Amino acid sequence: MVSLSDILSVDERPALLIGNGINIHGGDRTSSWDDLLEELSKRQGLILSAAERDEMSNTEFFDILDLAHPRRDRSSLQAEFCDLMLSWKHTVHHETIAGWAQRNRRPIITVNFDENLARSKRLNIFHPKQGFTDFYPWSSYFSDRRVVNPRSDFAVWHAHGMMRYSRSIRLGLTHYMGSVHRARSWVYGGENSLRGMLKDGERSWRGLDTWLDVIFFCPIVIFGFSFGKDENFLRWLFLERAKLQKISPEPAKKAWFVERRNESSDSRKLFFKRLGVEFVTVDDYSDIYEDRAWRG
Repeated sequence: MVSLSDILSVDERPALLIGNGINIHGGDRTSSWDDLLEELSKRQGLILSAAERDEMSNTEFFDILDLAHPRRDRSSLQAEFCDLMLSWKHTVHHETIAGWAQRNRRPIITVNFDENLARSKRLNIFHPKQGFTDFYPWSSYFSDRRVVNPRSDFAVWHAHGMMRYSRSIRLGLTHYMGSVHRARSWVYGGENSLRGMLKDGERSWRGLDTWLDVIFFCPIVIFGFSFGKDENFLRWLFLERAKLQKISPEPAKKAWFVERRNESSDSRKLFFKRLGVEFVTVDDYSDIYEDRAWRG
């Protein structure tokens, strides 16, 4: 069976796609998105039973919270969510994992809004020379220097937004659908589209200087979140990645999903296999965040 050490040691080192598990592991048990949403729910007086809460994904729950107070705009609720994360701190494994990526000059994409990974290595934020928007800062990143090629250099990219730009936070299902709509136009939208680039053999597309280029063209290891059914945007991106790899002149890049073994692991393997993602399980979370290979 493939181990995380094996994955991190392949000839072309993988990019990292990291979820909130990196904050929960070894943290003070306050770094949970579920808990933050529950806190927002209490503040708004929207108390749900366990059965009512189970009916909704986290993304739908956020939209329901937003609808509970129609006079408050979405950005204020996003800002309140970000304020609840201000006390979050990076830990040793943030620094260790970011250090591996920095030494090997590999990109990190995180679905987290906090800046713990960047703070652990005292990284600076960089914006595109033109075209910056705080609503979709897809070309902005944290690094130790300006990146020329996202596929082949170290940076921390935030796929779902940055807490310093509350309007960028993608929390609700409406937000995810907006991201899909934007990315889809870049992938299929004619001139400067990704599909057009692959068809014509060109080397440029609209997402070339964003984390999307890493998703589509790098080997990548995914860990720290369930990649469940509510991850609409990312699941769609990996479906598109699998489709586009069939027409790409470049060899397909490998991908791995790593999780702690649980009762649903066996039933989840087929979905990942069809995406071209190898499903890897470990016995304990420490086998992910404290693996000695991160020090290599």
